[in-house]
Amino acid sequence: MKTAASMVLGSTLPMFLAWGPDLLMVFNDAYGDLLGDRNPALGRPAREVWADAWDRIKPNAERAMAGETLYFEAEPRHLTRHGEGETIWLTYSYNPVLGEDGRIVGLFGTVVSISRNADAEGRLRESEERFRLIADSAPVPIWVTKLDRKRGFVNRAYVEFLGITYEEAVDFDWRHIIHPDDAERIRAESLAGESSLQPFTLEARFRRGDGEWRWLRSISQPRWGAHGEHIGFIGVAHDITEWKLGNEALREVNEMLERRVEGRTADLSAALERLRAEVAERERAEEALRQAQKMEAVGRLTGGIAHDFNNLLTPVIGGLELIAGAVSEPRLKRLADAALESSRRGAKLATQLLAFSRIQRLRMAPVPVEQVIANLSDILSHTIGSGIRIMTEMGAPGVYALCDENQLENAILNLAINARDAMPDGGTLTISTAREPHAGAPDLAEGDYVRITVADTGMGMAPDILARATEPFFSTKPFGKGTGLGLAQVYGIARQSGGTVRIESAEGEGTRVHILLPDAAPPAEGAAEDVAGGRGPARPAPPRARILVVDDDADVRTFVAETLKGFGHEVAACADGAEALARLDKADPELALIDFTMPGMNGAELARELRQRRRGLPMAFVTGYAETGQLEAALGPDVPVLRKPFGVADLAALVGTLIGAARG
Repeated sequence: MKTAASMVLGSTLPMFLAWGPDLLMVFNDAYGDLLGDRNPALGRPAREVWADAWDRIKPNAERAMAGETLYFEAEPRHLTRHGEGETIWLTYSYNPVLGEDGRIVGLFGTVVSISRNADAEGRLRESEERFRLIADSAPVPIWVTKLDRKRGFVNRAYVEFLGITYEEAVDFDWRHIIHPDDAERIRAESLAGESSLQPFTLEARFRRGDGEWRWLRSISQPRWGAHGEHIGFIGVAHDITEWKLGNEALREVNEMLERRVEGRTADLSAALERLRAEVAERERAEEALRQAQKMEAVGRLTGGIAHDFNNLLTPVIGGLELIAGAVSEPRLKRLADAALESSRRGAKLATQLLAFSRIQRLRMAPVPVEQVIANLSDILSHTIGSGIRIMTEMGAPGVYALCDENQLENAILNLAINARDAMPDGGTLTISTAREPHAGAPDLAEGDYVRITVADTGMGMAPDILARATEPFFSTKPFGKGTGLGLAQVYGIARQSGGTVRIESAEGEGTRVHILLPDAAPPAEGAAEDVAGGRGPARPAPPRARILVVDDDADVRTFVAETLKGFGHEVAACADGAEALARLDKADPELALIDFTMPGMNGAELARELRQRRRGLPMAFVTGYAETGQLEAALGPDVPVLRKPFGVADLAALVGTLIGAARG
């Protein structure tokens, strides 16, 4: 608007600018003199300023706002100036004004007034001269074309764009400077527009006189003679290069964003399908994450229950062992043995709970998976029975997985038993292996894994059953036929080993359980075999050893202390770490037996403090709930651990081994 307003206000010719939907009037002094008594008109809508002639002016204004360039000669108008009315003839033009975004936002025009006493020829000459002056003052190319398509007039901006003389510009064939990519289209559109005898618009690139390609938008409309005959065209062109470049840049940005969002795919339907797949995959990932979080929460709860259960069973098993060894009356001995066996079954259940909760300590090492499966062949044959065919498909010869070998055997055996129960009428049990990479998932880090698959041809599981398959204590077997911890234990072992479990099943189509374990390099030749618990062969406990016992459970603490005293040891029993440190100097222990999970200072923290105060003091954890990483962080990878619940013989063996090793 600033450019158009500056051109209007700076001109000595009568010019006006009508801006916006209401065509608010802005004009120079020459146009103001022409208005006469219609003033004040500055800033007023054109329909108010020209109210008496609006019916004739309005259609032309609307055409100009639609993009036409209009030119009228010797139009009569009645004006009142200084209280006296007179009729004058106006020659005027309307030109659309483009905003920064390329849209029409107003119109500007130039009006030439001619007295009623001037003859028509004089008025025409004056009109043409003034039109030439007005057109030459316009900052955009303007031209008048005759029926033979030759220019009858071009303005200064037109000449300057071509960079040639006026005479050359009048005869210049503009088709020679159209961009090759636009030429065929523009010629067709131009012929169609001219033949329609309606206003038409063209957009194309034209080579300017300096050789630069510029985008021009031309608006052409037919010219009519005094008797209504078609005599040619008048046109105006606007340079829209910056607008086009801006649009092109915006289009490129949009295309780049679309390529990123749609995965560099131009086909919309394919992009939408991929988006649906991504959403579905995200939902599956979120569901897997929720499941993993749920299993983690259940695992921690289960581990806590197992901890309390182990604390309860420790004095029970130890006490029953002492009673069973002390009584001789057959009936009482049978009762004691039965109670002891039930307690040990409870201890096994607690072990399964700890395996699910991933708290049970695993001895992690490279394990030859296919050798483990081969070693299980005999026990699987006896366990599964003759009604089920057992097949193995070893797809990864020589592969090693990072896990606990004993726990892997238990996991495979558990899955085989589940498969057997799912095939009461017989079928096929297939155990297969493969090495495969994984890109990562909420419950699985990126890397290479060994897959052990146990598949059956049994009854399969419904989706609601499959969703709960790894939950502890969930079972579809009849009451008394299972604990509901088989798959939960397998899941816990796999997760603690850094892997996971995947289950595929459908009713009537069998079940496939995949154990994914981290791929591992084979162990070095001659590597020493791992000793469970980090202990050597058991030795009898030497007499009169000084032992520090720390456990927050009073029953466990009492049982351990009294049992050790019965072996002849001197025992300092403490309820927590603070008490143990306070009595350390007086007790002067040769061995410390420490519970892990205690209020305040836990076992690992106490062990580190004891190491600082008594270097070389043998220590062992006596615990029913502790993560392997926490134990090893406290006392190293071979930390001795006595798992609750334990018997009298287990306690004696541990103490004997540690005291014997310390005394040489």
